[in-house]
Amino acid sequence: MDKTHDVAPVDSLRESDPAYPIVAAILRVVPASRWAFARPEANGKLGNFLGSHRDGSALAELRSENLRQREKSKIGPRIAANLGPLGDHESGVTLLFASGHSNFGILTLIRKSELGTFTSSEVAMLTLALDTASERLAALRLNASALSRSTADHRAGAPSFVARGGGERYLLDRHLQVVLTWASQEDSRAALTTLHPRLSDRLPAVLEDSVRTLTADWWTDASTQRPGVSRPVPFLVVRTQPASGPMGLFIGVEIDRFHPINSLVEAASRFHISSRELEVLALLLDGAKLEEIGKELNITTSTVQDHIKSMVDKTASRNRTELIARILGWESVSDTP
Repeated sequence: MDKTHDVAPVDSLRESDPAYPIVAAILRVVPASRWAFARPEANGKLGNFLGSHRDGSALAELRSENLRQREKSKIGPRIAANLGPLGDHESGVTLLFASGHSNFGILTLIRKSELGTFTSSEVAMLTLALDTASERLAALRLNASALSRSTADHRAGAPSFVARGGGERYLLDRHLQVVLTWASQEDSRAALTTLHPRLSDRLPAVLEDSVRTLTADWWTDASTQRPGVSRPVPFLVVRTQPASGPMGLFIGVEIDRFHPINSLVEAASRFHISSRELEVLALLLDGAKLEEIGKELNITTSTVQDHIKSMVDKTASRNRTELIARILGWESVSDTP
């Protein structure tokens, strides 16, 4: 049955918000009937609200859910079943983006019966997304001086990607149905005892499409049965390899999170962003308005705009939203210099 009619639209996000590419990428993998996101403002109170429903109670409900979740786990990232009332919805998942000392945001995903309960593979993908999204949201708080200090280390040869392994592994048949699963979620990240996710018989649609593309020729020409790799969404890497046995050919799939190191520093070096532009960028990512950036850096608003335009040009972006997405590594930059 086609369930897409019950999916809350991603385009209801405010694209000007720096968190837009983060939340949009997660929703591409795990769709929801209703969702809400907020991150702390300068005073520490949850604000910067994004959501599929903008009624007056949505932010208050999200703040209440955040308090309930933090009663269970005071610090650190967490993925758990929703603790608040679901109304006429069937199931809900909450993600708390955080480090060991700071909270960066909360995302709730809620489903009606038409979409069904969350599957085990969807929960696995959310678990992989949790740390990556926490790093991206943490980047919104980085100050320019810290970035500048680490730029020299990056240019001296610091790696920009680390493959740590420990992802989710699946064995699929030629129809892309899951035959076996090897789960490796960190228990410290998940608190899903009340969620009872359905056992997956298929991967999330976005990931399944990626596997289909990587293995399209496997069944007609044995010479094409080679390992492949793709990055269907910014926070996940999909690897495929043939698995032959007495029952025939199967598809081995490993899905792991993408591990960038010092992504903002890498972007600054790659796109030749100056130290002053880096200062503007740090404040822009922190949600500051043009006038606030100018006051902080003792420059005019028009000069701030000039620096932003320069960064837009250097990254071959079309606008500020695309600039932010590319700087944070949440959008392809294959067409940039």
